[in-house]
Amino acid sequence: MFTIAYVDKYAVLWSWAYGLIVLHVLGLIWCAGACILLLMPRQLLSFLFAAIFVIGMQLLSPDPIWLHFKLHEDEYRSLVSKLPPSQDGHVSAILYSYGTYIRSTPGGYLCSTEIIYDDSQDLAHISNSSEGRAQVARLDGNFYLRYPPCG
Repeated sequence: MFTIAYVDKYAVLWSWAYGLIVLHVLGLIWCAGACILLLMPRQLLSFLFAAIFVIGMQLLSPDPIWLHFKLHEDEYRSLVSKLPPSQDGHVSAILYSYGTYIRSTPGGYLCSTEIIYDDSQDLAHISNSSEGRAQVARLDGNFYLRYPPCG
């Protein structure tokens, strides 16, 4: 239609061609909407609630590692219950480590965040990491977040 519309006596085909394109787009949207709403309403509601939950958690929880801990807390507790105590009678273990590579400088930095369990209540001992002295924040009970220095 567009090719024929270049001839002056068929110029009215331009509006028909655009009209058909708009009609097809609207028809496609209507068909997709009807299929989703009428044939799969449970899946659509499940997707909407999951999307709202994920967006809400991202807005309410600025620290994703804390959210990770809360979602997997039962798994970490069962893992800790299976760990044997050390020679001094304390249980200490790195349960999860998440690394981020930052390329802002030549050579870059590797920054990590660790979830650790330590029942010694000794923050000086907990803050010692293989990279040096780390910042420590208590998560829950004897679970801690450790932020070793980037390097």
